[in-house]
Amino acid sequence: MKKSVYKLTILFVSLAIFAGCELAGLKYQKDERFDSSIRSTKINMNALEFMKSRPDLFSSMLEAVNYAGITEEYTKPCRTFLLLTNKALADETYFPTGSSVMGSYFAINKVANPNYNPADPSKGPQLLTPDSWNVYPQEKVKRFLEYHIVKEEVSYRNAKVFPVFYESLAYTGESDSAKVSFHLINDRNANFRVNGFTGSRKSDLSPRTSGIDCVNGVIHVLDDYLIPPAKAILGNQ
Repeated sequence: MKKSVYKLTILFVSLAIFAGCELAGLKYQKDERFDSSIRSTKINMNALEFMKSRPDLFSSMLEAVNYAGITEEYTKPCRTFLLLTNKALADETYFPTGSSVMGSYFAINKVANPNYNPADPSKGPQLLTPDSWNVYPQEKVKRFLEYHIVKEEVSYRNAKVFPVFYESLAYTGESDSAKVSFHLINDRNANFRVNGFTGSRKSDLSPRTSGIDCVNGVIHVLDDYLIPPAKAILGNQ
């Protein structure tokens, strides 16, 4: 009986202390309100407008698009746009790990130095890294960019766990290999892969940002440029 009275006394004293704290102005700490949310991938811009909104990333690609004369292609609907960063195109110091062909587009696709003289080192090296797209034939730049536009929308929503090839805008028919593959890695991270086929320039390439839903399709941002597969690879699919 004494133990029961003792326990009840402790209980009443504790309640009185807590009540006293509240009465003294020392409020109990309330739980912080947590509002759950899902980050939207939608942007109220087309692919061209998105590039123009980020010149820090896409100034080189915008120059290429203007030079090739295909700005309207980035405003057309129901496409997948593989947008290439300045790192992928113009950064001479960029050497991506895991690439079978290393470096940015300008660093790999050097042009002849018109002043080169092996007897005169002051004339510079035999090959130069360009600083402008107009050193390349316009048609070459046009086809390069068209290869990075897929004729339908491909993202996490419809990608498979094995590479599936889709026609790019550069694709001209059965004799052409200008197709791009997409697939998901079958693990808990479900990483998105672009051109993840054997023999690809970079078979483990994932976008730096993927699945941006623009008003005319879907955007994947890449730090590496793509090259089409060999025809034999397509024949094995």
